[in-house]
Amino acid sequence: MTELYDEVGGPDGVRTAVAVFYGRVTADDELGAWFEGIDLERLKAHQRAFLAAAFGGPQLFSGRSLSEAHGGLEITDAAFDRLVQTLCTSLADLGVRQEAVTRVAERLEGARAEVVTA
Repeated sequence: MTELYDEVGGPDGVRTAVAVFYGRVTADDELGAWFEGIDLERLKAHQRAFLAAAFGGPQLFSGRSLSEAHGGLEITDAAFDRLVQTLCTSLADLGVRQEAVTRVAERLEGARAEVVTA
């Protein structure tokens, strides 16, 4: 595995971070509406696999491409920024070093073009 995947705590760290992250975004006044009516357990499983791979861990993600999954959602740059910030805050609150949190944000920035559609 890579240093970043290990830094966020491997599979247990990814699982915890995803749980904290979705707890926050579903309660967020600006982001929560995107998650209404969604099977959150299924989404969390996809997110764990996606983030594990994005962090250099096991390549277990087999879902739709990011552009297919997010194409009709009209996600704005501001919403994307808020999602990334929420994940980074979640990681920091879980004790992940700031350097690693910054690297996570940089990796997620690479997905912006596939996720932002509005």
